[in-house]
Amino acid sequence: LLLPTPNRQWLRQLLLLMLLSSLTMITSFHLPYNINIVHRSIHRQAAISSSALCLQKPKSSSSLTGWINSDTLNLQQATNQHERIKPDAASFTYDDNDTQIQYPSPSSVERLLIRDRLVFLKRDDCLHLPGSNISGNKARKFLSLNNLPAEQFPDAIVSYGGPQSNAMVALAAIVSSKNAELRDDRGSNGGEQMDLQNNGMAQDMFWELDVLDDEVQLRRKNGEEDENDSNNIGNSSTSTNTNETTDEPQKRFIYYTKPLPRYLRKNPNGNLLRALALGMEIRTLSHDEYSRLFGGLHGGSSLAPADLDPPVPGKSLWVPQGGACGIAKHGSDVLANEVIDYWTLHGKGMPLAVCLPGGTCTTALLMQRSLNAIMDQRRKEKERAMDIRVVVIPCVGDDEYAMRQMISLDKAVGGTGRKEDLPWILKPRVDVEYGSARRRSRGYFTFGQPSKALLETYDEMNSENVSLDLLYGAPAWSLLLQQWRSQESDCPIAGRQLMYIHSGGLEGVASQLTRYKHKNLLPDARAVQTS
Repeated sequence: LLLPTPNRQWLRQLLLLMLLSSLTMITSFHLPYNINIVHRSIHRQAAISSSALCLQKPKSSSSLTGWINSDTLNLQQATNQHERIKPDAASFTYDDNDTQIQYPSPSSVERLLIRDRLVFLKRDDCLHLPGSNISGNKARKFLSLNNLPAEQFPDAIVSYGGPQSNAMVALAAIVSSKNAELRDDRGSNGGEQMDLQNNGMAQDMFWELDVLDDEVQLRRKNGEEDENDSNNIGNSSTSTNTNETTDEPQKRFIYYTKPLPRYLRKNPNGNLLRALALGMEIRTLSHDEYSRLFGGLHGGSSLAPADLDPPVPGKSLWVPQGGACGIAKHGSDVLANEVIDYWTLHGKGMPLAVCLPGGTCTTALLMQRSLNAIMDQRRKEKERAMDIRVVVIPCVGDDEYAMRQMISLDKAVGGTGRKEDLPWILKPRVDVEYGSARRRSRGYFTFGQPSKALLETYDEMNSENVSLDLLYGAPAWSLLLQQWRSQESDCPIAGRQLMYIHSGGLEGVASQLTRYKHKNLLPDARAVQTS
């Protein structure tokens, strides 16, 4: 107060600036992002600078680490770029098991009588996406990613998992199709492939790879050495790209896995051979390093590990194992709408259990979320209520692991993780005598482990003209058939019509049967015939 008036004015401004700096530091750590602090007595330029530097909402963790945030990809628009086809009674039912359906047409639904119970079999195994031609469950999960134009597609896709993963080969096919699209845009040899697809001649993009696999196996059986055999595949800290040409692909797919078994290093087959032929770069890690990066109570995180650098900073997309992330949401929305449309036409108001096998349980969780939203909307619009529940059948781990997976993913995509909002889980019967191994897992199968019980289910369903894979389809149906006649109140399929979502994966059956042969569970003649 003793200072002259001009000096007092200068001191006030100094004190206000100091106060602004203090508030800025506090708000950057404690205040919600949507709070704006405006100091009208401070010059406009000072307010703009402080707001831009300190009060701006931080970028997502993905952006800060150099990974693409999938929320910034225009996935919803990519999914909706095809006009949705309005269903009719004929569009859902086909008699030909080999009929291929191309998105955006809905996958067909077949009515089958299995052990005197009517089953609605939704043939997602026959649903193929344009370009990559992937099918089944992965066609649902990666629908929006597949539909991204090549120029908007990430420069690198990075994921991890097992060496015969269906998600692995699906991602490899998508990335390969984007490179073909880019080559076609440049007027190079990609045009021929696109013309074949447009003319309907490319019935299955994996056909040539299956021929390659058969030829490789035949040469090995005859004792001929294959100069392309990759004895160094799977060596730690190495990568392999079988698509190396003078014309380097613009898009890359990098895949992390555990050390490959010796027989698989010497004789790549099945999905591994297909993915390598499609240009996948494989990186093997030691068991300890793999567990450190990708392990955890919930089987890993939807975010990239903090110390895993993106191959192309700012242009690399992280896809967790099995596609367990929000990328799969849009395809699950489409699936939920197809089920609603079908049951509106054919359900006659009866309660329905939609059953599907679960690994990461991503499709089941996201489909349940979609159904919940649709049902809420129908109630608001006072439409006829529908009683539809999603039932997941754990094929990896047990019901507790499945529940942890779904709670974690539900929270990651904006849910609360409440059990009431999640899919039902089908559990093994407790009054069945299991062997010692299955007793330890409370009746669940050990994932990927050959089992006589699975082979029996595989054979029974084949006799019903339903082809299954041995990793997901056979375990799921083995547990389903256990509960086929159950009327227990805690059985999620009791007293309901049953729809099974066929998740595909049939391209891996030959390599799966090879494992059964090595375990002496399959005669040589039958293995050759089935392959």
